[in-house]
Amino acid sequence: MAEHDLREKLLGIVEELIAKGPGYAQESVVLREAAERLQITGNLQREQALLTCWHNLFREGILSWGYDVDNPSAPFFHKSEKVEI
Repeated sequence: MAEHDLREKLLGIVEELIAKGPGYAQESVVLREAAERLQITGNLQREQALLTCWHNLFREGILSWGYDVDNPSAPFFHKSEKVEI
């Protein structure tokens, strides 16, 4: 699977799970769900490609750690948006 396709599928899963609430906006929940849907569980090379894509979403500023003030760090996360305070 091309990197762009993997990224788009992962972002779709992220958005779907974020909508369900903080219990679903957790790193391991998303990664397990993505691995299952992409049918890559047990394939180390593909699992590592998924991990690289996941970490790139944070590096690029698309995702940030923490869900809210009560869950401010990993494994919780949120999708970054520009918000004026």
